[in-house]
Amino acid sequence: MTDASRATSPDFYRAPHPSAWAPMPYQYAGVEYALGRDHCLIGDEPGLGKTIQALLLDNTIKPERTLVVCPASLILNWEREIWRWSTKTNVSTYPVLTSKAGVNTKSDFAIMSYNMILNPSIRNALLDEMWDHVILDEAHKLKDPKGNKTTTTILARDGIQSRAGRVTMLSGTILPNQPIEVYNAARLLNWDCIDRMSQEDFRNHYYSEGEGWSRAKVWDDEKGGYKFDLVWSRGVRNQPRNLRELQARLRKNIMVRRLKLQVLPQLPPKRWHFVPVQADAAIRKALALPGWNEVAKLYELDPGNFDGSIPIDGEVSTARRELGEAKAPQAAAYIAEILAEGVHKVVVGAWHKSVLEILRGKLEKFGLVYLDGTTSSRKKQAAVDSFNGDPAVRVILGQTAVLGEGWTLAVASDVVNAEPDWVPGKNEQLIDRVHRIGQEADSVTGHMLVVPDTIDERILASVIKKDLHIHETLDAQD
Repeated sequence: MTDASRATSPDFYRAPHPSAWAPMPYQYAGVEYALGRDHCLIGDEPGLGKTIQALLLDNTIKPERTLVVCPASLILNWEREIWRWSTKTNVSTYPVLTSKAGVNTKSDFAIMSYNMILNPSIRNALLDEMWDHVILDEAHKLKDPKGNKTTTTILARDGIQSRAGRVTMLSGTILPNQPIEVYNAARLLNWDCIDRMSQEDFRNHYYSEGEGWSRAKVWDDEKGGYKFDLVWSRGVRNQPRNLRELQARLRKNIMVRRLKLQVLPQLPPKRWHFVPVQADAAIRKALALPGWNEVAKLYELDPGNFDGSIPIDGEVSTARRELGEAKAPQAAAYIAEILAEGVHKVVVGAWHKSVLEILRGKLEKFGLVYLDGTTSSRKKQAAVDSFNGDPAVRVILGQTAVLGEGWTLAVASDVVNAEPDWVPGKNEQLIDRVHRIGQEADSVTGHMLVVPDTIDERILASVIKKDLHIHETLDAQD
């Protein structure tokens, strides 16, 4: 029953498209899978053209109004793709870049960010209309099982999903870190696919008990009363199980997912290269900060728990930032070295702006464009266009969260991750900016800067282990 979710060519249907462009056979198959379901998750590995498939589906169902919700940095990219792939005559798009722009319900496509839909006037305008097709790009932003404001605005019974005829979610990393992160998508698209389980039932079925952090009512001596706080427990459901069963449910009911290896065998191999960083005085000083004592203790208690669920206080946050700053000069020297050795273009990501500023100052001489969370959508698009089109621009530098979503940077074949993330999906998203359609190099390499024989190296080892759980849930076959 899961064969259709892996199909690399269609059985009978080829979606309409402009004559100037030719979809890949597996993209037709993705649309065919979606048409057999009320709603769908296009979950192909990053780099396989999920945007194209969503627009081919849109061409097929011929909606009057389509709403696209995506990261702010991708709004203008979506507008370009709509102009390229839509079969509507004189297709009209309305990108909402500021709340003052409001919502134009007469356009064929309204395009806005996840942050924009939180604006009360924008949200109310969306809820006043029916949207024949709602496309949720980078849909892992709705993964929070506890429900943040964005999740609630879309997924609540009276939220945007209640005004949608068809919902199409796009994400190659629908569970960046652990199985519970797919719960919201399953409930939205077809709750029956998980037997209408509550979150508690889902967790009980797909996790066994182990040691870990949980919130509990504890006594506060200072306040003389009880409060809820993180406590260490031996009875936390945090050990994933039944993952093959979960994969079968998803693939049968809501998720089409193919890997690059299956549909683009011409793509070069992808590998991570761990670059040892010398523990100089600055790095030793950063690793001696108090926050790393807490990190080391957490690692010893639960080496698999390095993600958003661990308590990150000020000391841990400071320790991570200062280690990134201490690594930055060696990272810049390494990037300069690979550029001198013949690498023509390189993608460089880091988490902290202070780290980015150090790298920026040392790499500008190579021709550099830059983007972070404060860069406007137009400037982000201009930076990407310049990197892709100008031979003199050899480095694109940005925050990992911004640089790692939605862009095509296949003119490069090397990615340097100056601050590897504790969530495996975010590291994969960064390298997949270059490992995608259009890549013509013989190999693609992601370079991770790591301090050997330290907690820095041990954490990355645990990240790799978690990546195996993700593979089991989404891709493993007998």
